[in-house]
Amino acid sequence: MKTVFVSVCAIFLPACLAIPGLIDLGQSLSDKTIYPEIKGNFRIEANIISMENPRGTTWNYMPCDVVPGNCDPKITVAIDYATPNNDFGKDSVPYSRYVQVFEGSGMTHVDINKIVSKDVCNHSTRKINVRVRALDRDTLSDDTIDHFNCLILTTDPPAENEGSAQWSAIKTCVGHNSSHKIMWKYRWFFVPDNDCKEIAGSSGIIRQLIPFLGK
Repeated sequence: MKTVFVSVCAIFLPACLAIPGLIDLGQSLSDKTIYPEIKGNFRIEANIISMENPRGTTWNYMPCDVVPGNCDPKITVAIDYATPNNDFGKDSVPYSRYVQVFEGSGMTHVDINKIVSKDVCNHSTRKINVRVRALDRDTLSDDTIDHFNCLILTTDPPAENEGSAQWSAIKTCVGHNSSHKIMWKYRWFFVPDNDCKEIAGSSGIIRQLIPFLGK
């Protein structure tokens, strides 16, 4: 049976690459016993506050530049309610559907303060993964600083409407390289049918955080 699978994958390689791993499927089955299903029309808002990379390194602990200490970060975000347990890339949200929230040069601490939103219309979920992808821009090719899985669990259900929706406490997502961290918070709430506008990936940056507005 294994030989047959390898032969099929040799012919249909793109399809095989898109098959979630057994660990991903197992986690999804486990989620069904732990997290309640939320169904309907709801909006997810994620405020990506900052990224910490104190040593100026990539995911495999190598320095971003020849002179250690700084990176040229490009940070993108996707809100994934359908495949939250799957790996980054083809198994989940294609990188082309991520929204850029920051691009800069020569830094380790990155202040972002951008809010990304997504409407989910007449679908259900048990877990939401706010995926943050950080790259180090380079002349020849970009290196991966890290991938961050920032989770929203349905044990904290959406508010009845936007007016009653409160922001969560500030949370920390840790990357593959444990010195890499994303600071963020979220809120989510139900929306009326005529106000739900679902598109692929994330709906985009809706505003830059202005602290004195209390948003």
